[in-house]
Amino acid sequence: MPWFRGHQRADWTLQPRLYRDYAKKRREKLRIEDEIREEFVVRAPALSHIRPSDQPDWDWYFLMQHSGAPTRLLDWSEGALIGLYFAVKDNPGFYDAAVWVLDPYKLNERVVGKQELICPTVAMDWKDQKSLKRWLPEPFAKTEKKLPSQPVPILPAHVAQRISSQRSCFTIHGSDPNGLDRIQGDDLLIKIVIPACSVATIRKELEIYGIDEVTIFPDLDGLGRCVSARWKAERHAPPHEAACTRIAPSKIHLGGVGVFAVTDIRKDTPLFCGDNEEMLWIDESMVKSACQKNPAIRLFYRDFPVYKKGRDGKDGTFGCPRNFNRLTVSWYINEPKRGEQPNVYCKEETYDFFALKNIKAGDELTVDYSKYSDELPGWLTK
Repeated sequence: MPWFRGHQRADWTLQPRLYRDYAKKRREKLRIEDEIREEFVVRAPALSHIRPSDQPDWDWYFLMQHSGAPTRLLDWSEGALIGLYFAVKDNPGFYDAAVWVLDPYKLNERVVGKQELICPTVAMDWKDQKSLKRWLPEPFAKTEKKLPSQPVPILPAHVAQRISSQRSCFTIHGSDPNGLDRIQGDDLLIKIVIPACSVATIRKELEIYGIDEVTIFPDLDGLGRCVSARWKAERHAPPHEAACTRIAPSKIHLGGVGVFAVTDIRKDTPLFCGDNEEMLWIDESMVKSACQKNPAIRLFYRDFPVYKKGRDGKDGTFGCPRNFNRLTVSWYINEPKRGEQPNVYCKEETYDFFALKNIKAGDELTVDYSKYSDELPGWLTK
């Protein structure tokens, strides 16, 4: 029987969260894993009625994965529709999703030489125990851990209701973060891409088949999400709705771009509706360091962010988009020419922009930076 895993985005790789979250800490990630395992096992008993079996390391490790802690496990399901549900449930329909299909028996035969699946928390012979223990050695071992490079499939005991309802099974990665991706295209691992345009329809069909949040998460939280989703409109507003501006060559900042009205805008109209990008605040010391390593980065922090001085007169903070590749229209507003008044104002508490007066189609939008941003530090503008 194959296993199934749903991905909200088709371009996501098959890396477990421990390797994704701590990719830059290659030498430390296994020590970090030990620290996480210890803290979880120490604190979890007071928060749950679940108690481990005779093989507590594996049971707790499975519970860590289902509770959102970073591990080297990847969730799979024996249910095809469950895998499909995870692929589409949080996908807004903006990008392709995917379902991965794995033959765990062939993978096990390739890795450990047995075409059978093992549940490490039930009785098994000592050879199987010793073999699987290589993927989950004792934490804080005195000798350096040497994990097998390839991932292996394992069956969990149903110690939690979610594991049972989701028909959960797992692969556990070894030392190679890309262990599963390397076998993609082989007959034991394939990817089925779900076009973005089909996501909403599939989600509705799954509900008809009885696959919903309560099926996957059989608790009150799951029920709450289920009834909320059932009465939520699936219709997305068209991309042109409430769009009243666009960028074009600026008449103020020669050689640069500015923001222009594409329709008449009445006073106090909120601008950039639908722009839900949040700001990320970066310490000035980090910006200085980045600019020293790559002078081209200086232009990003000179031209776009909001700047707030430090209270003690020292280093301040920069308010930036979460990534400069995600610059939206609002970041391109220029200040008016000297002696002219702006036609847009910004609410400093929320950094939302509104029309300060009636604006005609074709006019360039301008705003007074000083109303919501301090003067940039001298080292950046030199």
